Amino acid sequence: MDAISEFTRDVLMSIRPLHASKILDGQKTVELRRKFPELTTKGAIALIYSSSPVRAIVGYARIKRVMKLPVSRIWKEHGAAACISKDEFDSYFAGLRYGFAILLESVRPLKKRVMAKDLELQFGIVPPQSYRYVTQRCIASLSDGRFQTPSRHERRNRARGRSAGSGVPR
Repeated sequence: MDAISEFTRDVLMSIRPLHASKILDGQKTVELRRKFPELTTKGAIALIYSSSPVRAIVGYARIKRVMKLPVSRIWKEHGAAACISKDEFDSYFAGLRYGFAILLESVRPLKKRVMAKDLELQFGIVPPQSYRYVTQRCIASLSDGRFQTPSRHERRNRARGRSAGSGVPR
């Protein structure tokens, strides 16, 4: 078994609701991306953010492997596991020679979804269009059920913008 790199960084990935559901159901085991970091994510946790209209973290998975491959090879080797039609695939990767196949394992739904507004209030994280890194504090809060929405009083008095102590790298 490969050792997990000390440079592994957990990520929050925005995924369309249909595809997020397929990941949680175990149908979709490969996520496709036009851009993605190759070396810093093997063994990392991928938080699954279901984009609009859901707008919530709905689960997480471990990244088994990230592969940068020619687009034609991605389709041949991972098209079925990505649960995407050939037309959608071609449209998504139009103009690119290479893309990324992210193999997911150990997928788990969250017991309680974390809405985008709560994610921003708790960690200063605005969900990305594609992906962003997240801190261990964020992962730990989600995995052990400690994530809580701040009280109404705290929301009202909280300064606007990203807090300096959020610790979320850019």
